[in-house]
Amino acid sequence: MKLHTILTSAALSVGLTLSAGATLAHGKGMMTMPGNGQTVGADTKVMHLMFKDPMKITTVTMKAPDGKTYKINGPAANEAVKTWEGKLPELAKGNYKVDWRGMSPDGHPMNGSFAFKVAN
Repeated sequence: MKLHTILTSAALSVGLTLSAGATLAHGKGMMTMPGNGQTVGADTKVMHLMFKDPMKITTVTMKAPDGKTYKINGPAANEAVKTWEGKLPELAKGNYKVDWRGMSPDGHPMNGSFAFKVAN
């Protein structure tokens, strides 16, 4: 193996390791309610994003089984919270996917998603 190839491979490995470490450091301590993969009743009225450190949530959207996308409202984007509560629309039976975006305490943009199911 050529020295150039070995050095390039080593640099790539270090870069990937550092990137993965930064991503993991920012993603620790996050939970949702409903939980990812959880089945809930149609009477569920709110959802929660819970963080170890305060997070400024900028947008939360939810894709419904019929393909419609809803904007979920909660605390203002300029308010850093450990628990973000969003009001859900009326839920029908089926699978839902929630996507969120925010800003970590150190100023890094964050995002994530989770899915849950509604059974009547």
